Amino acid sequence: MPMTTTDPLLRDLTPPPFQRVWNGNRPDQLITERAADLPGVVALPVRELVPDLPRPIWSQMEDFGPTDLTELREQTRAVVQGMDWSAIEKRKTVHLLANPHGFSYSGEAYVAMLEEIAAHLRTERQARVKLRIAESMGHIDNPDWVSIFNLEKRFDDVKEVPQIGPGSKIDTRLGDMYVSKGLFRSPYFVHTHVTDLREAYLHRMVDRLYKPFGMGYARLETRSAYHFGYGPRTGQMVSRAVFESDFIQKRYTGTVVLNTTSEGVIGVEGDNDLRALDRRLSEGMLRNYGTLMRLLGEIDACIPVLDGHGCSVYTYGGGLTFSNLLYADTDFFDLDNLALSAHRSSETEPGLFMGGGDAIKSIVINYMAGGVPYHSSLQHFSLHVASQQAYKWLINEPSNCYVENLATVHDGLRDAVRAAREETGCEELMVFDYTPGAFRVTEGLARHLLDCAPRVVENVERHLLPKWMAQRKLP
Repeated sequence: MPMTTTDPLLRDLTPPPFQRVWNGNRPDQLITERAADLPGVVALPVRELVPDLPRPIWSQMEDFGPTDLTELREQTRAVVQGMDWSAIEKRKTVHLLANPHGFSYSGEAYVAMLEEIAAHLRTERQARVKLRIAESMGHIDNPDWVSIFNLEKRFDDVKEVPQIGPGSKIDTRLGDMYVSKGLFRSPYFVHTHVTDLREAYLHRMVDRLYKPFGMGYARLETRSAYHFGYGPRTGQMVSRAVFESDFIQKRYTGTVVLNTTSEGVIGVEGDNDLRALDRRLSEGMLRNYGTLMRLLGEIDACIPVLDGHGCSVYTYGGGLTFSNLLYADTDFFDLDNLALSAHRSSETEPGLFMGGGDAIKSIVINYMAGGVPYHSSLQHFSLHVASQQAYKWLINEPSNCYVENLATVHDGLRDAVRAAREETGCEELMVFDYTPGAFRVTEGLARHLLDCAPRVVENVERHLLPKWMAQRKLP
């Protein structure tokens, strides 16, 4: 790509720091070298690739938008004041349901939204508002959000509710399902969410905002049933059935979400009608994330470096998760793709299954959380772990006991990267370290993405987005 007078690449962008983990592990103290400091690694702002992204009202980093929360709080107050909360009997208890992904992806913005919702319900309905965090099965490897954001002082009553705790059996049109009892002990609840697309290969942007009802709010056996719903239109079948059950409907009062892009929060949205809200937000989610996802499909060869709190496919970089690179050769938003649950299992029907991750030549792990099974996703690649400490954390948890058969342990991050490059002959790196708003890549890969971007943007706007919208019967 010809050099312009203004180089778009950022060379001194610091990644978000590691945090203390809920189980007591301290990656913030023991992982001292970051992939951002590797020679030749730069940050490519996503706005250089997709110039028409909506401008954020809040971003985690001032390079990509304002970090002040004033406008976000004002929007949240306006949204909740415009919603109908009359279903909540005055002076009753309301559970405000929070998602750990909201804390990890949007941080203080998500907490501020929760605070404004709680304040409004206390004023409007004299409600006792209890914050309940719907923790996933990787609970013990999540950062300690209650401590990090001082939630016990900012809310009257806070509890984390893991999916392996007590459950409540509910009757749905699919039969008996189970939700986490601790989330729904109150007569009413408010559903909150964030519109990032960390698992687009699963929900495929069909009824996206319903997803927590089959995952985060569900007990483990119902979450497992959800995972068997992979496919073109069934991915949210369990979630919809749970949400539409009498048990949920008599408690549900409304939904408030942070509307996001890869750079940060672009607005606050809310509605008492979940379906109406989901459809209202879908076009922006498809466009703003879909363009970058299709751009990842233009990468021919790279070595991902996992350097963040997420587990495997759910480690973020540039506002997208590693899953979007791993499966980039498949367009998950195209519902003509018939089946997704057979990763690398079919050579005769290309395009009908999960992507093969052929652009990925090896994987380097500087730090990665456990708690979620990932052996089946990563077994196709050589793994180079940067330190004994990171390796011990990976193998000493039950969901990935076979990772030792895949991994080579090195004496430092640079040694691990050197070995991966020598093994594969690939020089290009793509780092997933939770930096928003920019892909952290080697300069050669940055130039390649800049070259491809205009063509990809045009293809999405002219061809793919209209098709995606029509398939979902969106206006």
